[in-house]
Amino acid sequence: MNFNRIKIIHNPKSGFIKNPRLIRKIVEHILDDAPFRYDYFETQYKGHAHEMARRAQEEGYEAVVAIGGDGTANEVASALLNTPVIMGLVPIGSGNGLARGLGIPVSVRRSVRLLRDGQVRAIDAGVIAHRNFFVTTGMGFDALIGKLFDDRSLRGPLPYFYIGIREFFFYQPEVFTLQFDGHSIRKPALLVTIANTQQWGNSVIVAPNARPDDGLLDVCIIHSIGFFTALYHFPKLFTGKIDRVRHYEHYQTKALRIIRQKPGPFHVDGEPDETGQSVDITVSHKALKIIVP
Repeated sequence: MNFNRIKIIHNPKSGFIKNPRLIRKIVEHILDDAPFRYDYFETQYKGHAHEMARRAQEEGYEAVVAIGGDGTANEVASALLNTPVIMGLVPIGSGNGLARGLGIPVSVRRSVRLLRDGQVRAIDAGVIAHRNFFVTTGMGFDALIGKLFDDRSLRGPLPYFYIGIREFFFYQPEVFTLQFDGHSIRKPALLVTIANTQQWGNSVIVAPNARPDDGLLDVCIIHSIGFFTALYHFPKLFTGKIDRVRHYEHYQTKALRIIRQKPGPFHVDGEPDETGQSVDITVSHKALKIIVP
């Protein structure tokens, strides 16, 4: 990569490696003879990565590298939209949906090496309730689980799946109305996911047909189903065959409105938030430049 100066932003609270000094040493070792200068920063609070990334262009940086999970990646990417500053990603989070969706190695060493020998790809950004998403946004069961998961100190796929199984028996599906391209669909659904890339994270593929640079949002609806039906089809989320299940619907569009029965939780790239009864979702085509293999 032909950079002169890059800014590295590390979220020390992200991931399973609880010693941030170890990650920094790996980065310093790999970039020891890199043909560019870099400055290394650690975040101090939520939103700090966004603040630091937003100032990068005026400070003269040509790239900003996020070391963290999808939440940190979202903060940095949101700050770099529609600017000439390129994003790099070293994924160390729980799900790493953006990295997996773009083929970025889930390895500190291999992903740092991409800063030297990777290539730049322009990808889309979704917009919901004035927030950006680069992996998925959604309402329903996955949003509830994301909210409960965010409240726990334990990270990784096992606590996430444990919460999901526990809550499934008590969850009451919502009725959603989706309006797009002149159509109006009203469905009682377990969840509604709007995807920019194929998966939520942890290799769970909810939108097998999604492409991050096609200018389209993939609308995925999983109907209200029983526990044993869900358990039977669950492996298809890992094989990319969930779209063959009759309880699954899929559409593609550039913009849509979702109307729900009452205000409730939604998520952007796994980070929980709250929305009103009606929310508009759009896509910004190739708005982010990011380093990929």
